[in-house]
Amino acid sequence: MDSTTARKLIAEIGPRVAGAKVADVVAPGADCLILELAGDRRLFFGAVTLKALPILFLLDGSRPALAPGRAAAPAFAPQLRGSTLVSLAPLDDRPGVLAHIRWTSQVGRTIERWLTIDLGRNPSLSLTDEHGRKASAASGTDAPESAAAAPTVARWHDDRGRPHARLSAEDRNEPAEETREFDSLNAAACFMFTELWPELDLARRRDALERIVERRLRRTRRAMEKVQAEIDDSENAAQYRHMGQLLLTRQAGIGRGKSSVTVMDYDGSTPVVIELDPKLGPQQNAESLFRRARKAERRSARAPVRLGELEEKAARVQEVAESLPGASADDLTVLEERFLPAAPKISDRKAPKERVRFRTYRISGGWEVLVGKSNHDNDLLTHKMARPDDLWFHARQVAGSHVVLRRSGQKAEPDKQAILEAAAIAAFHSKAGKSSKVSVCYTEKRHVRKVRGGKPGLAVVAREKVVMVRPKLPES
Repeated sequence: MDSTTARKLIAEIGPRVAGAKVADVVAPGADCLILELAGDRRLFFGAVTLKALPILFLLDGSRPALAPGRAAAPAFAPQLRGSTLVSLAPLDDRPGVLAHIRWTSQVGRTIERWLTIDLGRNPSLSLTDEHGRKASAASGTDAPESAAAAPTVARWHDDRGRPHARLSAEDRNEPAEETREFDSLNAAACFMFTELWPELDLARRRDALERIVERRLRRTRRAMEKVQAEIDDSENAAQYRHMGQLLLTRQAGIGRGKSSVTVMDYDGSTPVVIELDPKLGPQQNAESLFRRARKAERRSARAPVRLGELEEKAARVQEVAESLPGASADDLTVLEERFLPAAPKISDRKAPKERVRFRTYRISGGWEVLVGKSNHDNDLLTHKMARPDDLWFHARQVAGSHVVLRRSGQKAEPDKQAILEAAAIAAFHSKAGKSSKVSVCYTEKRHVRKVRGGKPGLAVVAREKVVMVRPKLPES
């Protein structure tokens, strides 16, 4: 809509709405706002800020029927209910209107607001406590000099098949698939809303769903590619284990700092190239290969099932994508319920989520092991949660997490295997976690006390025992 057309339209509508009280607000989406005006006759002052249909209109009669959608309404819409639409004035700098809104607060204070309806290149709706834009000196009640041409509505489709419409107060020689003349600009604008808005709204909703469905389909296909790569890698489990064994048996002369090494296979004639982590020694690199082998073996059972699930999901999403071009308003509503996330409740957004303070593991014998995630968590675990007869573990002479093997009042004693596994967890969650062997002390929690005035995480240990373990987490 151009500025001349906007000013003429405001001149037609302004005198009929000035001083009217807003009985209700209808906001079917962020780009559409309709104010029901109280009075002897039912009037509906509305604005659409779709790029394809930027218009103002004043409907006289029954409440417009609007298809339900999931698009969020303007946040300020509820504030307008019960207010007074004092006046309308055209914007100076671009097509649009500045509506003066007034209401009385619960404490009797008069509140002034200005509703800016921008109908320019980037249509928008906004409510401000001051003039967001300059209003024209004309109040909107005096129409500009009339043009000879009758108001027209031009309709066309772009290269992607999306519908567009334009309201004009002048004779415009522009290509259009259909052009229709009206007696007044408001009659043309009402026609555009009642006849074209449903079609354009459906197009907008389809476009929004298409973007979401395409994004979902891309994510699913990327996940399929990742799982397929895991399946391909699972076939190398035997090779990883073989290279790890070769590295252990041929480790003489292999030190740190090498990114690869070539060793002879067991037949004595076949060279085998093994990729290495330069930061690790041969034993640690071999253990890394064994871990890759175990991981590949686990994937060999899980990955095909996961791939089948993803293929089924991709087929369902693809079916939805193919159905969108011909989907009705009811079909789109169902799909929006399925694909558009529900807006979180205010109470849900404000409620802080409880942070998980401890890592939990199960070791041999079914014992539970807790590991602190920070210095404050270590303090809480050791000095608040742990019982006197629980076993407490910590890597010696290095920083690390406090680890507690919970006995939960059981009379049974953790066996040597359980103690070694808990110690291995403590070694893993320490600064020495990448070493081949780590010294770990352990004792009953009753022999651990907090350092008076010390920083969180500091503790003094008595009657400790020491074991040497390799840093490791339980397999499960």
